[in-house]
Amino acid sequence: MRGVHELERKIAELLERRAACPQPPSLGGEVGEFLASLISRRWNPLVAYLGPEKSFTWEAASAYMPGARLVAARTISEVFQMVEDGAVNLGVVPFMNSLEGPVGETVDSLATRTAYIIAVLEMRVALCFAKKGVPRVVYSHPHAIAQARRFLSSLGAQVVYTNSTAEAVKAFENCQDCGVIASPRALQGLDAICGVEDAESYTRFAVISREGLGKGRYVALIFAVPNTPGSLHKALAPIAERGINMTLIYSRPTRLSPWDYFFLAELEAGDDLAGLIEALRSMTTMLKVVGAYDVVKL
Repeated sequence: MRGVHELERKIAELLERRAACPQPPSLGGEVGEFLASLISRRWNPLVAYLGPEKSFTWEAASAYMPGARLVAARTISEVFQMVEDGAVNLGVVPFMNSLEGPVGETVDSLATRTAYIIAVLEMRVALCFAKKGVPRVVYSHPHAIAQARRFLSSLGAQVVYTNSTAEAVKAFENCQDCGVIASPRALQGLDAICGVEDAESYTRFAVISREGLGKGRYVALIFAVPNTPGSLHKALAPIAERGINMTLIYSRPTRLSPWDYFFLAELEAGDDLAGLIEALRSMTTMLKVVGAYDVVKL
């Protein structure tokens, strides 16, 4: 038992030292979640999130950093701006959904701004529906609407998009003959039907920082290639040659000119990231490492 007590003291000492460092942990799993909770309680960071309160992003940020001082933003772009300006220490934004894929506004912001993903939070998402009278309109965030297509088609109501599901609830409070799709937490106390999503759904949320890249199992890249035959195949060749697993690839319009695209790729990084990036640069017209992280399941 003596050795056990000495080990406990050493662990406690190391945890105290780690908690004094504000950066979130670079590892996932239960240990990473525990460290993030401990650090946030000691450090009390300012964290911007896609609000308002009781949005899915608020739930994820609250669970991962229970000691944080949360600041609501109306849009994903506003969260990135607050992080870039130094108005907050960190930001939390929706990144991708298992049914609907990456969130366009987040991908665009990663491509054009100077904030980086340092952790990714994965949360099971359940969607609920509440109504007043016979709904003529239904309020919700575009991704939530897309995840409940089958249910919405049975209503025959007009869809009205909002910046978040929590904002949709605010609109619902002041309407008649309307409906809303949001989280169970946001609709607490209302007569709601839950489980209206088309299939089991998970959303990943990105924790972003202006301090640079973190570390972790995954690396996220955004790149563009020449508009010539085989250019994408050539760009992906160095990844395949190194035996690196690519867990995601997604094309997104650049908005610079019609039919011009860039790509978001998520890779299981491996040890030779610098060598891979060097090889990719000669195959791409633009290349940016936008994140290095582990996935924490909440």
